[in-house]
Amino acid sequence: MIEKKIIYKPIHDFDQIITLDEYYELEHKESEKAIKDIQKLAVKDLDGVKRFCESQLFAQSDKVSFVYYSLSEDEDIDKWADFLCDEFSRVYQIALNQNKIKELSSVLIEILVEDISSYNADRVRETLLKGLDHMDLETRLNALEFLPDWIDEQVLKSNPAVVSKLRQKLKDPEWKMRWESSKILEQNKIAFESLSTLDKLRRFIKA
Repeated sequence: MIEKKIIYKPIHDFDQIITLDEYYELEHKESEKAIKDIQKLAVKDLDGVKRFCESQLFAQSDKVSFVYYSLSEDEDIDKWADFLCDEFSRVYQIALNQNKIKELSSVLIEILVEDISSYNADRVRETLLKGLDHMDLETRLNALEFLPDWIDEQVLKSNPAVVSKLRQKLKDPEWKMRWESSKILEQNKIAFESLSTLDKLRRFIKA
């Protein structure tokens, strides 16, 4: 059986944006063109890109994911840093408010920035801290999964609120939260009270 080849059609407008799955099916050269087309579209009309991401977040989430992925892949990533940070904060807040963390995680995971020391990145961290206090365990764990992309040793030195929250999570009722919080603190060389022997054993028993 001959595999059907995906023919790439240049993206010049919002109704031509492809999905992330369609992007992965393209040949390498065409996939590079697709990314460049999204970047050009953003240069031409960033407000339009923002409106597209806002209006199609649920209706065409895989296309929104491709937009975020394409901008995160730009060699001059700082060009889009503020926009991407703001979009992460916006989408994550929607996910929290509407209990849509599971549905929107696949969108959020495509947003990456190089400079995580900016004011806009601070806002992302503030939003994620809200997730750490959510009553739902999966939502709290999800916030911990995203957090490492937005912190490093230098950032934590100037963000005592994040360090304090992670230390607080060492007392979380759920052992997974305690364990994952301790790993993040350890990876960033932050001192913390050692977990109980039972917690250390649980990771082997319940892994």
